[in-house]
Amino acid sequence: MSMKKVILSALAALTMVVSPLYASEPTTGLEVMKLVEARDDGDDLIQKMTQRLIDKRGNVREREMISFRKDYGLDSKSVTYFLSPANVRDTAMLTWDYADEAKDDDQWLYLPALKKVRRISSSDRGDYFMGTDFTFEDIKQTPELSDYNWTLVGSDTVDGADVWVVDAEPKTSDLKKDLGYSKVRYYVRKDIDMYIKVDFWDRKGKELKHLVSTDIKQVDGIWTAMGGVMNNVQTHHKTELTFSGHQYNTGLSDRMFTERMIKRGYRGK
Repeated sequence: MSMKKVILSALAALTMVVSPLYASEPTTGLEVMKLVEARDDGDDLIQKMTQRLIDKRGNVREREMISFRKDYGLDSKSVTYFLSPANVRDTAMLTWDYADEAKDDDQWLYLPALKKVRRISSSDRGDYFMGTDFTFEDIKQTPELSDYNWTLVGSDTVDGADVWVVDAEPKTSDLKKDLGYSKVRYYVRKDIDMYIKVDFWDRKGKELKHLVSTDIKQVDGIWTAMGGVMNNVQTHHKTELTFSGHQYNTGLSDRMFTERMIKRGYRGK
C-alpha cells in the first residue's frame, strides 16, 4: 500500500468514527470523491502514451509521449514529455498538485521552439492543452475537491459495473469561468473507487464533451486504465489516449520534477 493510501485511509477512518454510515457506504458526493482521491495508485508511476487527435473530417494526428508521477504524502508531482513528432518533441508539462485547499496547484509548460517556460495561472486552467480536448485542469490526476459543490446523484451501471453518479458544480462564477464548466458528472466504480466516465457541460450549461476510460485492469496490483477517449460533441473533435509500459514504485528522483529538468527535455529516467 502506498504512503498516500496509508495517510488518506487513516483520515477516512477518523471520519468513520464520527459518521458510522460512511463506514459502510458514502452518503455524499464529497465522500465518494475522497475515496477516489484515496485509492491506491502507487507511490510513483512511469508510463508511455500514444495520443491521437481526430478532427470532424476524420483526419488523424498522432503523438508519442512519456509521463512520470510521484506522490509526496498527500501531494503529487507529474511531468509529461512529448517525444514525437518533431514539431512537438521536447514540449513538456510539469504539474505540482497540492492537497492543501488554501494552496493553488502549480503548472508549467515548456515550449522548446521559444526556449521558454510558461507558467499556467489559475485563470488559464480552462484553456485547452496542446490542441487536445483536455484542458490544463483535466490533465491533473484528480479534480480540486475544494473548487466544487459535490452532489451524490445516485447509482447506475456503466459497462456492467456498478457506479456512483456524482455531480460537481463550481462554487463561484469566477471558478466556473476559470474552469470552463458549469457542471461535471463523474461515474465512479464502487468496487475500485475509480471514475470511468466523465460528462462535461460548458459555461452556458450546454453539453460539451465526454471522457470514457477503457480497458481497465490491474497492473502490479493497481487498477489502471489502459486507454481513454475524450469526445467533444460541439466541435466533433476527439482525443484518444493509449497507455503502455506502466512501471509503478520505481523510486523516481525528486530532481525530475523541476523547471530546470523540463528545459532539458527527456533524456531517459
